[in-house]
Amino acid sequence: MSGTKVESDQGGKTLAKGLLDIGLLMANASQLKSLISLGPDAEYYYPNLVLICLSIALQVVTGVMLLVLGSMEGKNLEERSTANRLNNVVVGFVFAITVINVFVAAFGIKMTEN
Repeated sequence: MSGTKVESDQGGKTLAKGLLDIGLLMANASQLKSLISLGPDAEYYYPNLVLICLSIALQVVTGVMLLVLGSMEGKNLEERSTANRLNNVVVGFVFAITVINVFVAAFGIKMTEN
């Protein structure tokens, strides 16, 4: 495979991942808006509030870490080692975000009619 083809494929994967990340962030923001509009009387209000806020915070931190990771050049062994550790942390955060959002979906936000 040529270097240009590999770079092009990686760029497409990065763009697709970024769009998925933005989609999840928008979904969490929408869920938070709905939850706040229902108020504290909603079922599972506080667990959902904590989980959604935690998910949004982790997504922002992960985004910043990815920007830092993308700016690293990895010219020497120490920088590559740091980049590898940072990448492992990012993978852990992405896993945590996924698990948190499974629980958000499980608790659900029920719109009640009063």
